[in-house]
Amino acid sequence: MSRLRSLLGHSILISSLGIISPLCHSEIPGDNIEQIVDQDPAGVVYTGAGNVRIGLTLQQYEAGLKRREKEVEIRYIKAHANDQRHLEAQLYAIQNHLQGTQKSYREHIEDLRKRIAQLESIRGQLSDELLNQAQQALADGDNQRVDRLLHQMESQSASAKNVTAAANYQRCQIARDEIRYRQAFTLCQQAVQLEPDKINYLSDVADLAHTLGEYEKAVTFYEQVLDKILKTYGEDHADVAISRNNLGTAWDALGEYKKAIGYYEQALASDIKTYGEHHSDVAVDRNNLGMAWFALGEYKKAIVYLEQALASDIKTYGKHHLQVATYHNNLAGAWRALGDYKKSHDYLDQALKIFEKVLGENHPNTRGVRANYQQLQSDIQGQENESGAPE
Repeated sequence: MSRLRSLLGHSILISSLGIISPLCHSEIPGDNIEQIVDQDPAGVVYTGAGNVRIGLTLQQYEAGLKRREKEVEIRYIKAHANDQRHLEAQLYAIQNHLQGTQKSYREHIEDLRKRIAQLESIRGQLSDELLNQAQQALADGDNQRVDRLLHQMESQSASAKNVTAAANYQRCQIARDEIRYRQAFTLCQQAVQLEPDKINYLSDVADLAHTLGEYEKAVTFYEQVLDKILKTYGEDHADVAISRNNLGTAWDALGEYKKAIGYYEQALASDIKTYGEHHSDVAVDRNNLGMAWFALGEYKKAIVYLEQALASDIKTYGKHHLQVATYHNNLAGAWRALGDYKKSHDYLDQALKIFEKVLGENHPNTRGVRANYQQLQSDIQGQENESGAPE
């Protein structure tokens, strides 16, 4: 399950105040699938029937990200406003992956291993040969072949609910990767209906509900995830903090900011205990708290949390990272709301420079920040003209 910045993941919505919406955290496992197979760092998964080698190279992964970036940019231009919101979230996630390609590549390989391991859990209910072929196709990134093999697996084990659930879950992952969110949601929901106790099925359907703007459904699913994780791992497990953060983002999106703050505060306390003060997840918690207090008009409280998040992530990522630009942008909005245009200008200037450097001058998000910057400059000029006008 991913931890939402909100979203799931994920999003970079530039509003009239220049605020970028709450943020998500790192992946969490689910259902202890890492215990099913052994792994090594060279991209080999040791299954019950031998080795599955993950053949995707770093160069292929990066090229794939760039193709997806172009595809999403084209779709964004043609999309309606509501769909643009989801595509912005996807675009921002892709760009974060491109900025830290080696780290995101390792995470992608780990995700593939988990998906291969999830298929391993149904070994013995269909032919080993078919399962092995599906696992290798998954490792090779051949989604069309994976889909064909999944259909064959279902045909062989029509009466086995967990096989059908596993097949639907794998199709859900493929559809999500290909930005077919509505179809992905339907497939993951079908998997949940067949195996309602699978934490990874529940968490993914919750994330997809959030992505699609179905926040009440997201709350329902996230509550189920939190309940199961508490029962499975106990209060002090890192996954509990992720679940609480995600519940906070769903309530945040529904305008229930005080409920969101309650969950964010619990997530923050837990993450500080687990990771210490200077961890990226702790910075996300503080950003989300800052954004919720901002929404309630408590701008000074918002600034305290946002400044802590900014300082922490500068230590983690350096000064020229998109995450750091996000915090600069959000602080600019908070200072502007307080009427301090100079401080707002300084933060927004930093955000714009990072967006231009990382994303380029003509990127939609860069243009959005630049429009806010130009509007702020106009407001400052108007304020100066008013103060210099004769009585």
